[in-house]
Amino acid sequence: MRASTATQHFVTGATGFVGGAIALELLARTDVDVVCLVRGQDDRAATKRLHDALAHAAEVYGMEDLVPAVLERTRAVAGDMTDVDVAATAERIGTVEAVWHVAASLKYEDRHADEIQLMNVTGVHNVLALAKALGEPVFNQVSTAYVAGRRTGPQTESFPEDTAWANNVYEATKTVGEQAVRDSGLPWRILRPSIVIGHSVTRAATSFTGMYGFVSSVLRFKRSVEAELGNLLSHRRVPIISDPGIECDLVPVDFVARNAVRIGISGELGRIYHLNNSASPEVGQVIEEVFDLAGLRRPRFVDSQGMLTDVDRKLDDGIQFYASYMINGKHFDQTNTAGVCGAEASAFPMGREVIRDFVQWYLDRIRQDGRGSAPKRADFAYKKARAPQPVG
Repeated sequence: MRASTATQHFVTGATGFVGGAIALELLARTDVDVVCLVRGQDDRAATKRLHDALAHAAEVYGMEDLVPAVLERTRAVAGDMTDVDVAATAERIGTVEAVWHVAASLKYEDRHADEIQLMNVTGVHNVLALAKALGEPVFNQVSTAYVAGRRTGPQTESFPEDTAWANNVYEATKTVGEQAVRDSGLPWRILRPSIVIGHSVTRAATSFTGMYGFVSSVLRFKRSVEAELGNLLSHRRVPIISDPGIECDLVPVDFVARNAVRIGISGELGRIYHLNNSASPEVGQVIEEVFDLAGLRRPRFVDSQGMLTDVDRKLDDGIQFYASYMINGKHFDQTNTAGVCGAEASAFPMGREVIRDFVQWYLDRIRQDGRGSAPKRADFAYKKARAPQPVG
């Protein structure tokens, strides 16, 4: 890795879905070097893992031209944000202009509460301490639009009063994390993506939660019923508890990264920004297309558990995490985001054909892997020379 006097930005979660996309966007849109906190035996091993992940993301997003920049302008320091002593890595990082804290646990079940708390609350405090050791740069906290919890209707770019409205421990910890950043004394921004899906052009993703987890739950339900009851589902419409007319706020990962970086270089501080899709589809459209592509009849939309049979509850149990997104209609205000990026920057129209493209990409990926449901992110070994190359 070359020595550099260029400005550095520091990123956590860069081997993950949103963090990786933000790191690539920083490389594409700025001249900064990107230093990342990555788990690994040492800095060399962590950097190899980082380069593999970013090169893989660049390839599947159709951004292969960024691979030389990945090798030339990114490096990793080995560390773990859950380590109370992670601030000690500051001396290996050097001076940075901005921190992008993206790493988080996406689990939500109560049985994982300790782990979620460790990642999403303790981890935030530890990275805030690291930021202070780095000279108090701007702290960009990637949260979630769903700190709104069970609230319905318009949701402003403001702090929730408390965690009482949270649907689950994930939403509660993300709320607490936001409050920790606000109260840290550092210059800050809060960035709130909605439900992040694959790249807007290639449809590819490198992680398979959110919409992809819902698709996997439907596939598991289909396999389970077919194993027990044969072709029952071929002539039966399954009831599903949902309000089909509410927004299903799916936003492509490149839209999230592009707007995040635009905001991050804007100079605006002390504000919250919704990184969602202002042209999102309806919940009913998404569910119907998932059922179509899964080989099921389109479901009946109902509003109570009393309309479910024991068979139907197999699906209901499997999609509990997604239930709140299918019944609590809300619309995320984008006043702050539009003020920096322009209103058109958040609009990605998703008709049924586009929805099908994203779901079909995922189903094709499952088949290629020989799996029946969610695959893990593929390890990507960059096959060309790893020596730094000129960025042209």
